[in-house]
Amino acid sequence: MKLSGLNAVLAQKWRRRPLRTRAVLAALAAAGLASVFAAGPASAAPTPVPPEPGAAPGATVVGTTPAMAYTATDGSVWLRDLSTGTYTPAGGHLLAGPALVTSGTDVVVFGPGTDHALWTTTCALGAASCSGWTSLGGTVTSKAGTVFRGPTAADYSVYARGTNGAVWGRDHNSTGWGPWYTAGGNLYGGTGPSAAFISGSINLLVTGTNKEVYVAVLGGSWTPTGGYSTSTPALTTITGALVGFARGTNNVAYYHRFLSSSPGWSSMGGVFSSGLAAFSNGTTDTATFGLGTNSAVYWNTGHWTTFPPTFTGWTLAS
Repeated sequence: MKLSGLNAVLAQKWRRRPLRTRAVLAALAAAGLASVFAAGPASAAPTPVPPEPGAAPGATVVGTTPAMAYTATDGSVWLRDLSTGTYTPAGGHLLAGPALVTSGTDVVVFGPGTDHALWTTTCALGAASCSGWTSLGGTVTSKAGTVFRGPTAADYSVYARGTNGAVWGRDHNSTGWGPWYTAGGNLYGGTGPSAAFISGSINLLVTGTNKEVYVAVLGGSWTPTGGYSTSTPALTTITGALVGFARGTNNVAYYHRFLSSSPGWSSMGGVFSSGLAAFSNGTTDTATFGLGTNSAVYWNTGHWTTFPPTFTGWTLAS
């Protein structure tokens, strides 16, 4: 899941034009790669159904192509290639926002179905097509969180909140799916876990029943991070560190680099009605997504070559 030098140049700040559709331009340059993101309406795609209010989006990157997905007002999932603007209808009927993970050149989508089991489909981003949905069983009560473990394209995991409030997960590899297992914790109602892989370990970020955000290495103890939320947080990595994102109790987005030298949670602006999603290139750049108060999806690119990081500002992704 490599993305070299995600350096987005976004035209307008959130505050100035929160409801206006406009082009999203980004340049990929750091490692000699150059690409332009043009997030405009797809020329031949079906008209997308708008996002369900309050349902957090999902996001991932396929090679150098950023992608996001959301659950629509009719429960179906819509996937968008942010380099071309093309929408792919993924179908399904979810009770929460989708979670995405990259597997080779495909995007694997997860979410809780109307039977409260976890369901999944695989989409070919370039071909704008998806497979049928398959049940992974379980009884989940939240948006899922995903993580790519590697080293092969088939090595990824998915996590969600169970009926007992704990985190439950399943691992996938080249032979298929392993059994459900518990990762512990006691999550705030309706919120789900986020996951990231660093230094050979899976890490989880959750919102606890006391509304405090906690982080843990899979199988380890939960550590409070000092921030508070009532929604699903997001977790990703940059060089040598985990980075978390969460919607604060004031509905503003916050970030936290989990190093001893970091000062804690800091504002990155915006006003949101959902939890957040995020991905990174694994080194210096992140992208964060959330639903605005108008229920449109917005995103914001962060550059972590210095600290505090610099952000390009919130702009429309849907």
